[in-house]
Amino acid sequence: MRTGVPWLLVALMGCAAVGLSRTATAEPGGDSLFEFLAARRDRAWRDVPRKTLAFYYSWYGTQERHGRWVHWDDVRADDHWIGSSTNYPAKGAYDSYDPEIIDYHMSLARGAGIDGFVATWWGPDRFDDGVFPALLDHAAAHDMEMSLYWETVPGEGQQKRDRAVDDLVYALDRYGSHPAFLKVDGLPVIFVYGRVMNEVELGEWPEIIRRAKEAHGGDFLLIADGYQEGYARVFDGVHTYNIAGWTAGLDPDALRDSSRAAFGDAVRLARSREKISCITVIPGYDDTKIRTPGLAADRQNGSTYRVLWEEAIAADPDWVLVTSWNEWHEGSEIEPSHEDGDAYIGLTGEYTTRFAEAPHAASTPSAVGVTQDVEALRKRYAGTRIAILPGYESSVVFWLADAGLSIAEVRSEDVVDPARFNADTYPVAVYASHETYRRTVNVDGDIDDALRGYLASGGLLVCMSSGPFPFYSADDDVVNSAVRLGLPVKQGWEQPPADADLRFNIDTSALLGLDASFAFPLAGDLRWRPASQNLTDADDLYMPLARLVDGDGEVLGDGIAYVEHRGSEPIGGKTLYVWMRMPDVIGVDRLYPALFSFALERAER
Repeated sequence: MRTGVPWLLVALMGCAAVGLSRTATAEPGGDSLFEFLAARRDRAWRDVPRKTLAFYYSWYGTQERHGRWVHWDDVRADDHWIGSSTNYPAKGAYDSYDPEIIDYHMSLARGAGIDGFVATWWGPDRFDDGVFPALLDHAAAHDMEMSLYWETVPGEGQQKRDRAVDDLVYALDRYGSHPAFLKVDGLPVIFVYGRVMNEVELGEWPEIIRRAKEAHGGDFLLIADGYQEGYARVFDGVHTYNIAGWTAGLDPDALRDSSRAAFGDAVRLARSREKISCITVIPGYDDTKIRTPGLAADRQNGSTYRVLWEEAIAADPDWVLVTSWNEWHEGSEIEPSHEDGDAYIGLTGEYTTRFAEAPHAASTPSAVGVTQDVEALRKRYAGTRIAILPGYESSVVFWLADAGLSIAEVRSEDVVDPARFNADTYPVAVYASHETYRRTVNVDGDIDDALRGYLASGGLLVCMSSGPFPFYSADDDVVNSAVRLGLPVKQGWEQPPADADLRFNIDTSALLGLDASFAFPLAGDLRWRPASQNLTDADDLYMPLARLVDGDGEVLGDGIAYVEHRGSEPIGGKTLYVWMRMPDVIGVDRLYPALFSFALERAER
């Protein structure tokens, strides 16, 4: 299943020879992300055996066994009521350490065609860690497999990276060799939850993976939570845990359309990098008992589960993941309940059989090649260096490297040093992080001050965040620094208006080679954070490059906007804002050449 990937070698070695440079060690660890990728150039996964796995929660405890309720609250058995549970388990408030409960779960799951569980794991010596050896032994007896869902890596900086390595090595050493631990090609597989993906920057993973591999004395696979280009390159597979955000409120027909688009995109992303593709299905979701206001995605008498399963099978992933077997707090369980009986066990058995029997598309590597537009761009701007700001995640960074443009990974310590980070050295700087960024190195807000100084000296900041709102939070605090950094971004909707005919009108005189109009996306994260000319000065040059309008022609903001600050701070600066979904709307191979041709030409002025 693991095969060579010559095209990745060509792409990475080509960009190293032609344009990739590093002014310093990759932020913030000691391993360059691009060197890491080049070293793993032959790492790919094809013809991975199909599996259905379910997320499993082993954090429940009873007074009889543990002297207290653990993850159960206000239990009233006579009323079939648990204060912290949306529905009531058919077995009542049970204990995850009870061997009869474990056997009950595994017997039901195996009978329904589930191949294994991905069990919540919060680190060594936690409640859930204590029962995992028993889960492995019971899984072996039921011909099932177990993996861990790595939930958190607390700490900051080097301490955090050390903790990540220690936790990973602990799990691999203690559990990875067990015959029931999930493996691909004999290598243990661990799933990484979105919280960890937010706590650990993409650039930190090369150090963590290298050190863990050395300390463990063997290789392993990590499956990242998030359908992002960077994750698909660095990790061995991509998945997502919760799709309730975009399934809520959709009737079966709308859900089918939305899931078909989202699932297809997710599988194509993984396959494009020859990684393990995972699609998540849910029966429904309701966390309103534990969160305010909370979120609810109606089960629609089983239709939600049926539609998602059918579109998951059609998307042809390697693995289907069920959220969840027993996350009772969020009402996503398929385990039998007082409310639904064993209906979802029966549905699961029906669809796991269909998934196992469905034809599997042949896996083919991505095509190699650089377009004439990209080749011309590389030659035209061979001497122009582009700084990649810390914490990058967006696909744009990898496209720049593959294109052979002269990019440099800069550390936060570089950014606050004007001798190393300035507009003369880097006419263009790219922010490709999520909403959260590092704002302070030495004194409060010195990253912001340094970026404003860079802009004031004539630099061009290209903002291509992988999250909805760039420069939004730092150190768990909302700082909303975008406007202060010359980015006229404002809040928009969480979901677009129902039945709205939304289209982006493109300035084709500026973004050469693009079509004049593109439809607003139907699926995925649809949080709209537009640029607005109202947030700029009348003396500024404001260019709406991708303007969103509805069917009546009403302007709803700009998905791409360029500003030259002539009347507003930072005066002298240039900014180019790109809404996070524009690469999906237009297509990476079409948008990025047009965008950077425009940006690099503007930087020269």
